[in-house]
Amino acid sequence: MTSGFFIGRLTQTLLTMLLLSVIVFGLARLSGDPVMLMAPAEATAADLARISAKLGLDQPLLVQYWKFLVNALQGDLGSSIKWDADAATIILERFPHTLLLAGCAMLFGVALALPVGIWSAVRRDTWFDNVGKLIALIGQSMPTFWFGIILILIFALYIPIFPTSGYGTVWHLVLPSVTLGAYVAASIMRVTRSAMLDALEADYVRTARSKGLSEWRIVLVHAFKNGAIPILTITALQAATILRGAVVTETVFSWPGVGKIAVDAVYSRDFPLVQAAVLFMGVVFLIVNLLVDLLYLLLDPRINYLKR
Repeated sequence: MTSGFFIGRLTQTLLTMLLLSVIVFGLARLSGDPVMLMAPAEATAADLARISAKLGLDQPLLVQYWKFLVNALQGDLGSSIKWDADAATIILERFPHTLLLAGCAMLFGVALALPVGIWSAVRRDTWFDNVGKLIALIGQSMPTFWFGIILILIFALYIPIFPTSGYGTVWHLVLPSVTLGAYVAASIMRVTRSAMLDALEADYVRTARSKGLSEWRIVLVHAFKNGAIPILTITALQAATILRGAVVTETVFSWPGVGKIAVDAVYSRDFPLVQAAVLFMGVVFLIVNLLVDLLYLLLDPRINYLKR
């Protein structure tokens, strides 16, 4: 059963990657003609044709896509027009910065969400639970860019504790990590509370209480262990989502990650780099989702995926 599920999910992931490549290839060409951007103002029609031939833009779209797909499978994502460098190299140089920001945001989100979610379930319908639900609602509702700007105004301008933007020290990580981790914390918090409420109402919890076990042992050892599957699932999914959502945060804080370079490439109509960045992040997202499904099956072998 496990091997059949793995093959099925792997096939779905590969087909989704193929569809993603088609979408990325098509959307990149809706941003305008890059030949006009590269050519000087005094360029003649012959100059434009020469540049178009050099980029392969004079060929039919199907031929362009086939070459793009074959090259991508070989690790060649084209060359950046603006930076005149290999697009894959540029992305791989920026990706560690994105991973660092995403990792710190996840640490912040999990460290905030788990204790608040667990305690909200334990103290259901109290003032703490109501405040926790309100924080989760606000965290999922407010736009990331707005929250980031508010943090800059408060903690970088009015109270100059942290730098407004850039990269270099641990202090540069604080505001973007909190900004990016707020939505993650809200999502994990709500799932944690829901999972713990279900676990605390189970028969084995009543049995543990009748045996005289301490409340904290019941909550943290018995209830949390059995409610951990949805919590781990949403945490892993948020880890993939946070990489995709880093675009806005990196732009607001001028963080030198893949998202920032992708936005700069869009403004410059550097479609090879746009293609490469979006395709790369999309593939990372799909791989993480595949790993989450496999992790889910390992955590609870009773789940029969083949019937889905």
